Amino acid sequence: MNLFKAELRRIARRRLTLVFGIIAAAGLLVLAAVFWFTSSKGPTEAELADAQAEADRLNEENYEYEECLDDEAYFETEEYSFIEGEPYYEDMTHDELCADMFGMWTAEDLIYTYTFDFAAESPLILIGVAIIAGLVMMMLASSLIGAEWSSGGMANLLLWHPNRMKVWGAKLGAAAAVCVAAVVVLMVLAFGLLYVIAAARGEVGDLDSGWWNENLEKFARAGVLSVGMTLLGASLAMLGRHTAISGGIIAGYLIVGDMLVRFAAMALEMAYPERLSLYTWVSAWIEGRVELFDWSDVSSEQADVMVITSSEAGLLLGGIVFLFAALATWAFKRRDVA
Repeated sequence: MNLFKAELRRIARRRLTLVFGIIAAAGLLVLAAVFWFTSSKGPTEAELADAQAEADRLNEENYEYEECLDDEAYFETEEYSFIEGEPYYEDMTHDELCADMFGMWTAEDLIYTYTFDFAAESPLILIGVAIIAGLVMMMLASSLIGAEWSSGGMANLLLWHPNRMKVWGAKLGAAAAVCVAAVVVLMVLAFGLLYVIAAARGEVGDLDSGWWNENLEKFARAGVLSVGMTLLGASLAMLGRHTAISGGIIAGYLIVGDMLVRFAAMALEMAYPERLSLYTWVSAWIEGRVELFDWSDVSSEQADVMVITSSEAGLLLGGIVFLFAALATWAFKRRDVA
């Protein structure tokens, strides 16, 4: 029996996989609905006319502004002598000066419209989709390993396939393959939905070669991060032999651990305390680089700068995943199954 194919079938047939798939699909639909109903190509002519009428009414109630408009010599007094020689006011007409000094309502001030710009906003959304997919796959992978230990399935499997390294390799490979497929499918679906929304109710923007060159690299790094998160979840579950242990460690760091690390760094008054946070390294990995600033030297007019590149972030994050995977491999190989 092919262990890899068997593991893929097991993942596909799990109820939790179906639940997570439904939640992911529902999440994408909710995201699409939010952008569909909040975005528009701009106000209609009727809305602009109503807003302009309201703006005119507000301007009429602004007596200083109206008085200024009616008096061409309004600014020829000692009070406004500062206007002379100021480059900012030099090319303004009398009406523009009145509007600048006393405020003038326009139709645009009274109408708020949001237009979804695909080229500008979709990269961040798609990266978020990839990372959330990684979190979901992390939970699914840890559940897969933990459930086998809790149910006795792992001991039964090793009776048929006593080579533990092949079993462990098949499980990691299947989890990684499912993660890649999930990330690709979700990102393609999100891309398509957002593009349709932008074309119908927003702006697509300029998707030239520069846009693709810049963002495809970020998308790929976000996908690699998701795979790493999946392998980390499986490794933690293998170390603890229970889903709850893996989930507790992950949730503990996400909720409390990172905050405690930041507080400790500030208490020690160390330079660049942000470098102790995994979020900083994740940002550097996806964005390509992150700059940290240290203003502790009060005698200097400029801050010291620390640059974290994607290569450095990749080495650190990859090292963390490799360390826990190696520990899980050692534990699985050495410890008794019972």
